[in-house]
Amino acid sequence: MWAMQYHRYGAADVIQREEAAAPTLATDEVLVRTTSSGVSAIDLMYRAGQLRIHGFGFPKQPGFDALGQVVESRNPAIRPGTWVWTVLGLEPRRTRGTAVELLTLDPSRVGVFPDDFVPDPTVGSLPLGALTALKSLRDIARLQRGERVLIVGAGGAVGTAAVQLATILGARADAVCGAKGLELCAALGAEQVVDHADADVQAIQHGHAYDVVLVAAGRGTDWLDAVRPGGRMVLTRLDTWVAGLPAAWRGRVRTLGVAAGHDSGDLTWLAQQVAAGGLRPTVGVTYPMTDLARAHADYGHGGTAGARLIVHAT
Repeated sequence: MWAMQYHRYGAADVIQREEAAAPTLATDEVLVRTTSSGVSAIDLMYRAGQLRIHGFGFPKQPGFDALGQVVESRNPAIRPGTWVWTVLGLEPRRTRGTAVELLTLDPSRVGVFPDDFVPDPTVGSLPLGALTALKSLRDIARLQRGERVLIVGAGGAVGTAAVQLATILGARADAVCGAKGLELCAALGAEQVVDHADADVQAIQHGHAYDVVLVAAGRGTDWLDAVRPGGRMVLTRLDTWVAGLPAAWRGRVRTLGVAAGHDSGDLTWLAQQVAAGGLRPTVGVTYPMTDLARAHADYGHGGTAGARLIVHAT
């Protein structure tokens, strides 16, 4: 099978397309032919060597999430032909990623789509961002119906999913994003959308108006005063969460970090939301798998609204 791999840490150009041995199914696993996937900040950190917990040795494979179709199954609950998506989570003992032709998965990492639903390849941009957003709002912030939530960095993969999920969970969402994301976030259901470069954003930063602030991009310390007394702030980058703890303690704001994990029940629930039309992918730019290195190099430099989609056909 084909696989995108790298043999040393470094810049994006260390990623190469190579031939690799097809994986072998273990008991209860499914074999998935991948269709598409997204790009995430943590994946770039792994590739650059900033988080050296991605297995022992080389080659390593990039990618944390993927959409695909089951081609073989040793699990009676998941039949061949079923459409699924996955988030691998942290796997310190393995060097695998999702930027591969074939992927073996145990049931705990599989979200199953309804039998009569065939997802568009753009859905592959969603799994990690949507799971992170769901964990942030429902489990970490414990968002309640009717509460008011501010999504900072709302134009990215996590942010666009969070705006939609906040509405599904019965909350009122406002959004802060770049200029190119203003119309998109409004279309997704945000009640108020503000350009992060606009002078009006300062009033939001110091307004103490929100029950929950989800910081999907930027520094949490910039948004501490946007939280009402007794409110909660969630940060998707654990390093920025740790760095901001002293300021949060001084300001008496409860700040929390989030890790997406890989819960199959949540992934299946999210797949059902996609099938029902309540959660939709928002793709800013699409890359063929042969341009995965360019997708890594482009990530974090703005210029788009929505997720970066990788199409796996080569």
